[in-house]
Amino acid sequence: MLNAALGLLALFAASRIYKFWSGLKAVDYTPGIRCAFGARSLLGFLIPKRLGALFYNPGPNFLWEMKRSGGFEGDTDAISVVPWLHGDPAILISSLEMMQQVLGYSDEFDKFKNDSGAALFGLNVATLQREPWKKHRRVLNPAFSKKLYSLVWKESMRMFRDMVETEAWDKAGSATIPVVGDLTAKFTLNIVASCAFDFRSTWSDSISTAGTGMSLSKCLKVVIEDAPVRALAPKWAYFLPLKVLKRVDTAFTTLFAFLRAQVALRREKIASEEMTGDDKAGKNTIFSNIVRANIEGGKFAFDEDEVISNTFVMLFAGHETTARTLNGILALFGLYQDEQEKVYEEIKRVLSNGRDPEFEDSESFTYLRKCIQETMRLYPPVSVLLREAVRDVHLSVTKRATGEKSHDVVVKEGTHVLVNVVGIHYNPRHFPDPDSFKPSRWVDESLSSDAVFAGFGHGPRACIGRKFSLVEATCFLVMLLRDWRVDVDLAPGETPQEWQQRMMTDRITPARGLGPIPIRLSRRESR
Repeated sequence: MLNAALGLLALFAASRIYKFWSGLKAVDYTPGIRCAFGARSLLGFLIPKRLGALFYNPGPNFLWEMKRSGGFEGDTDAISVVPWLHGDPAILISSLEMMQQVLGYSDEFDKFKNDSGAALFGLNVATLQREPWKKHRRVLNPAFSKKLYSLVWKESMRMFRDMVETEAWDKAGSATIPVVGDLTAKFTLNIVASCAFDFRSTWSDSISTAGTGMSLSKCLKVVIEDAPVRALAPKWAYFLPLKVLKRVDTAFTTLFAFLRAQVALRREKIASEEMTGDDKAGKNTIFSNIVRANIEGGKFAFDEDEVISNTFVMLFAGHETTARTLNGILALFGLYQDEQEKVYEEIKRVLSNGRDPEFEDSESFTYLRKCIQETMRLYPPVSVLLREAVRDVHLSVTKRATGEKSHDVVVKEGTHVLVNVVGIHYNPRHFPDPDSFKPSRWVDESLSSDAVFAGFGHGPRACIGRKFSLVEATCFLVMLLRDWRVDVDLAPGETPQEWQQRMMTDRITPARGLGPIPIRLSRRESR
């Protein structure tokens, strides 16, 4: 028995040595992190970060942790992460030049072939590789039109007024919001539900409260934060009396039951041609396009799972990016009153006669847009963008100090490449004084947003909902800042920069975004 156990142990040790050696070859022996668990290991997401030097685990938040500790060591903008126990080897890149090579229009890199998100949520426009992705993009594209963006503005105005009235801000003249992220998440979920899916609601009867036993907004949070639990737990485990498994199962079951019910209702409407009169606006929504692709069949047909998966990703991604950005920018405006006042003066100039803003004004708030962009640079909604090499590829590695080419590495077919959005956005070569909130940096015309900004991704797979998000955020902020001043409470003797570090930078995680942030609103005396 002892000999058998020793033999198995020897085989296991040999397999781990081989895995580690193969990983080093896959990344062309690029220096970096040597660890037990890979940077994208689902198992590594669930266990403690450090179990000793041999069992080092980067964990899900290691990009922000490395940024807070001073960044990665080395003279180039690329490091490797090679695990010996669980997970895949990867190259992590942190420069715009390398990002453009990986995320651009070449066919050398693509989305992961075996994506854990696809295993959990199905095949959709966010997870598919290039060729099947084209079909999904073709189905969704027609809905993203000027008509949609005009509707986003209109619904944002309606929801904002309803929110102010329901929360009774006007009566009090001031308001304290203990967790501003909850308010922005509720707002953006209502807007995407109304404009993309034709689910109209009011502030008091929000779609975010839909669901049996667990609200829709809570379901979305649990589904994203506890996705590794769902991916790793076998079906029989859900019979165990464990609260975490019960919470995860309830969230997934409730969310996808809600989506299937809505798909069934929309399918009935489309099939029976009942979308007339008041329902006419729903014919060309994103949701209707998704469902119609299942009904009509043909070259661009969606199967049932693709309908549910695309509905989920549009609902989640459609509100989460904007909610996180609004959460961050309101805190930053509360800290940096001079920047808030610049935006307020811009709003007064554009709306010089005291009128309400209209969709046609949306492009006129140029300094506000720079503030949004700077917020997304400091606190990007997504910290890493994922690709894999579709064949052996020569990747040009840049020098950290100058951006010049240092050398090539041969990335083996199937090897993961992680585009470090946090590292790029805080790279002082691209953004001098990177920790500071400086919207004015975007006035520099040499900073082409499409070339240097990764807040919405980059290249052909950049976020399809970018303008949707910007229109919604602009409308919300114009309406708020026109009538209300935003403040935050600093600790005695604390500077804005210290508050920002303590309340925002030190607390951010990829799954949850920024932590709970309280703000105060006070009514402006005049417009």
